[in-house]
Amino acid sequence: MTLRTAVHQSKILTFVVLGAFVWLLLTLFEVLSTIEFGTGTASFVGQNALGGLAGIAVLAIVLGTLVVLYAEITEADPAPQSWPPSDE
Repeated sequence: MTLRTAVHQSKILTFVVLGAFVWLLLTLFEVLSTIEFGTGTASFVGQNALGGLAGIAVLAIVLGTLVVLYAEITEADPAPQSWPPSDE
């Protein structure tokens, strides 16, 4: 079963993936809003800028993966053209 067939046959899967995307995007914005740059303390205990940037990087990678997955699912014709080309 291909991804396209799975999405067309299971509508709940589409909503789950869309919900995960929205949840991750909101979490990304929440992490961005809690980062405190330039507080004057170089403590690595608790919430800090370095941990926030690492979290943003991970969330961005996951969101990018979901976008690429969606692009692959919506591709019109995934099969390569036949070789040698036929004259029709």
